[in-house]
Amino acid sequence: MQEPTFTLLITACISPDPSAFKFNANFRIDPQVRMQDYLKCFHYWLNYEEPKIRNIVFVENSGCNIDSIKEMAAVQNRFHRNIEFIQLRASPLPTGLHYGYAELEMIDEAVEKSKLIHQTSYFIKVTGRLYFPKLSKLIGTMHGSIRFLSDSRDYAFAGKEKRYIVTTLLMIQTDFYREKLWKARNEMMPGIYSHFETLYYQLLKPLSSKDKSILLRFPFNVDPVGYGAHWNVNYNSFPKKIESALRAIARVILPSFRI
Repeated sequence: MQEPTFTLLITACISPDPSAFKFNANFRIDPQVRMQDYLKCFHYWLNYEEPKIRNIVFVENSGCNIDSIKEMAAVQNRFHRNIEFIQLRASPLPTGLHYGYAELEMIDEAVEKSKLIHQTSYFIKVTGRLYFPKLSKLIGTMHGSIRFLSDSRDYAFAGKEKRYIVTTLLMIQTDFYREKLWKARNEMMPGIYSHFETLYYQLLKPLSSKDKSILLRFPFNVDPVGYGAHWNVNYNSFPKKIESALRAIARVILPSFRI
């Protein structure tokens, strides 16, 4: 069986519309701060040693000037990967939907327009403010029969319930995306599937129960480094490290309990 090859798809929104996030005062919204997040992570990926990652596609949806990122690509492309830049203006956010709608739009745009994505069997979608040091280890678990790989939170305990896909890192067979996930954002609904994460859970959970090529659980923790935008959380903080350690233990002793 032919070894899978990968395009790294980096999604970015450097200068988000403040009105879309007025409900959350903790949102990491300053364009200068966000630009530094993206530059730091882009530098990491340019220097990430993984031969199966042939290409990088950087897609940005605020129309912000990205010359500094392009300049970095021109002089720091250590492994001589092919690199594409795609920019678009995000569509107005439909009432009652989360900003994940705009990220789904970016992925659709990239899958439609990127020549590099068409050249590889898989793409790895990463949120552009984060990087994942264990990505190569995860790639090592991939084989050609897997069509979708993500992590998820799927449990009910002590009155709390969480059912969603973790969308900061997704590994997707390109043909599968076109077949099952293309323009999935049109199925988002206020109060039901209003978030990227919950929409993908509703679409993929039933499929995964019948199709072993759709995996909604990583075999080990693949922790991000960087800052989450929504709550301005530092994934390298002590509380996050404790949370990660507990999750790693649960993967071993309670594998069906997806915390």
